[in-house]
Amino acid sequence: MKPHVFLVLASFTGLAAAENSPPPDGASLYSLNCAACHMLDQSVVGPSLVEIRSLYLNKPDDFVRWAVAPGKKRPGAVDMPSMVHVGEPGLRAIHAHMMNLAKGVKEKKVAQGDKFAASPTQTVRPLVQRIFLPNSGPAAIAVALDDKVSLCWDAGECRFRYAWTGGFLDGYPYWKGNGSSLAKIAGTVRFTQTKPLLADAKPKFEGYDIAGGLPTFRYQLSRADDHLEFAESVHPISGGDGFEQSFVISPAPKQPLTLTFTEDAKTKITSDAGNWSKNQLTLTPAQAAKFTLTYKFQ
Repeated sequence: MKPHVFLVLASFTGLAAAENSPPPDGASLYSLNCAACHMLDQSVVGPSLVEIRSLYLNKPDDFVRWAVAPGKKRPGAVDMPSMVHVGEPGLRAIHAHMMNLAKGVKEKKVAQGDKFAASPTQTVRPLVQRIFLPNSGPAAIAVALDDKVSLCWDAGECRFRYAWTGGFLDGYPYWKGNGSSLAKIAGTVRFTQTKPLLADAKPKFEGYDIAGGLPTFRYQLSRADDHLEFAESVHPISGGDGFEQSFVISPAPKQPLTLTFTEDAKTKITSDAGNWSKNQLTLTPAQAAKFTLTYKFQ
């Protein structure tokens, strides 16, 4: 190992101790930094968590050294970029999360070809892929809800960005460029939300859960008078011409919420609660505790 790597690791330890910061969240850090290339039980871009567990169980120091200064182990594979920006405490938290997640899981064989590339015969749905996408922040998450509708969710701003129909993604430009290029959307964008629904709120991403293959995003939105915990789930609707967003907010807001939507004559947005005024939806605190939006493409 090169001497400068140990110096970097030592500096991380000193910095963490000096700031006396709370323990990092391994699940969130994994989602933001690792999930695009490392799946649980199969090798796609990088090795699966099952294989990583076999290599680094009870070896967090080796894991951190590799993540900070990765080399080349597999001929023809995409080189892993350094994760030095995560810091040693964060990398140790990721290691613990990976080891726990892969415990008792068996490796699956991977079919040949790019699993995430669009194909006329592709039927694997839903899919959740952490990847760089156009017209989004660097923490984009692509979700294929079914065989027709997909969407981009931005974990940096904690919000839905846009939805498209057709194929899912061609991730090869992203993987080949080692994260320096964007994946290509294999379809037609049908609706774009240009700004956050809730203005003047500070976002903090807390990760996501998967149930039935579909994600529930968890995040905080903080305003001067409210600190709100969101659970936002997304679902397809019958006919393949739209999708639903379901929100649970806890605690309920102290004041009514006014959500502002991008006006688009080609997408009809409805809600099961609240009152509409043009492109704004106002919800009472009780209504905002749990509500569902439906986007239907015209």
